[in-house]
Amino acid sequence: MSRSRAFTLIELLTVIAIIVVLAALIFPVFSRARESARMTQCLSNLRQIGVGVAMYVEDWDGAYPMSRFPDATHPLTGCMNPGQNYPVDGLHGTSVNWKRAVTPYLRNYAVFRCPSNAHALDRGGYNDAIGDEANAYYAQAQWLANSYATNGSFFHEAVPACWYGEPWERARYAHEIEAPANLIFLLESRFSYPDLGGWYIPQRGPDGREGPFQSHNGMPNWLFADLHAKRVKLAATCVLHMWTDRYVDRAGGCERLDEMAEAYR
Repeated sequence: MSRSRAFTLIELLTVIAIIVVLAALIFPVFSRARESARMTQCLSNLRQIGVGVAMYVEDWDGAYPMSRFPDATHPLTGCMNPGQNYPVDGLHGTSVNWKRAVTPYLRNYAVFRCPSNAHALDRGGYNDAIGDEANAYYAQAQWLANSYATNGSFFHEAVPACWYGEPWERARYAHEIEAPANLIFLLESRFSYPDLGGWYIPQRGPDGREGPFQSHNGMPNWLFADLHAKRVKLAATCVLHMWTDRYVDRAGGCERLDEMAEAYR
């Protein structure tokens, strides 16, 4: 009678090695496919927010929502530090920001959270709140996640005061923009601040390693001032002058592209 022959140790090790090699080839493909699906959801979020912003702009005669608004304890101050390459005013830590301004135009708060953003509910910001820095003023049912921020290099409320010599913070208007289809309005953020400017390009995110802008397979999503959304490489935003339209970019971030996080390359 014939006897079945067991695998030798060498054969077993060979099979295991083949499985390991195949897994190493297949898992990155699955990971990229999963991230592509999340990217699509994130892009949908931005488009839905864009619809809300469009209604806001229509209601406010062409004014985009400011990154931060004055409230009972945060009055307009004008620029508080014009010497820096990013604007500073007394509205940091206010209870009202662009998200709070557009929520009446949206169906739910879930659109403020990108499914890829591991820092969506981090604690931080000027109020040390969980998620969006304004959450400290609201009941938990009204908390908003981190994931999206305005382009602070153009839409930060103190840009006119700090960079253009105007007396007060204010909203930016559609008539000020020469190429709205090419100007970033919202970007993907890993921080709780309501805005991130081009000055963050060479910086790192909350964990000190990844970049400040959430990305999907190396490419972030963006919502532009004409309120269309699409994916664009971070470096391309500088080549195409997407941060400040026709105005001088005083942030200096695009001059340091060689320092950006590896994930964007």
